[in-house]
Amino acid sequence: MELSERLSRLASLVRPGSRVADIGTDHALLPVFLVKTGVCRSAIAVDVKPGPVAAAQKAVKAADLSDTIDVRLGDGLSPISPDEVEDIVIAGMGGETMVEILKAAPWVLSDRYRLILQPMTRVEVLHRFLYQHGFEIEEEHLMEDSGHRYVYLTAHFAGNAPVDDPFSHWRGGFLPEEGRLFWRMNADHLERRAKGIEKTEPKEAATLRTLAQKLRAL
Repeated sequence: MELSERLSRLASLVRPGSRVADIGTDHALLPVFLVKTGVCRSAIAVDVKPGPVAAAQKAVKAADLSDTIDVRLGDGLSPISPDEVEDIVIAGMGGETMVEILKAAPWVLSDRYRLILQPMTRVEVLHRFLYQHGFEIEEEHLMEDSGHRYVYLTAHFAGNAPVDDPFSHWRGGFLPEEGRLFWRMNADHLERRAKGIEKTEPKEAATLRTLAQKLRAL
């Protein structure tokens, strides 16, 4: 089976032999691919809406993988026990939603898990949560698929000292050769925000412009 470029990139980050959870699974394309190709021993596909759960169950049954892929209805990681998975994919939703999912599952604060995350918006909010809670971003990339740009990253809990630096939250874990486009996009965003508040909040606007300048200098 073929996956979109976005899902293919996520699949490439799942560790061979792991048990994977796919949060917001929709049609279970990713877990079906990972189990069918032998990358994963088993998978749990989770969605918060009954419609996608029904579609996922149908896809799993059609692939004859009902014994190795469990489809569950629920919010975030709540339907999953800590001992059931090693790799966790959360993709296709906003960074703020991802943060709420991770906050509700404190058991992810363990180095046994790899987080594979693909936020659609508010990437800086996700960065802030990870850095403030001792996670290490292993790698972060920007990709284009069907005319859209997506950020995707892997992280694990390393017990690092909390980092509460806004510049780090906007910079993320990119290497320079890949990060410059992302940093320019963030700098543009910060400058637009600064322009919108410069009359009512001049100090905050100045702070945002300073962040933008630092990002452009990377």
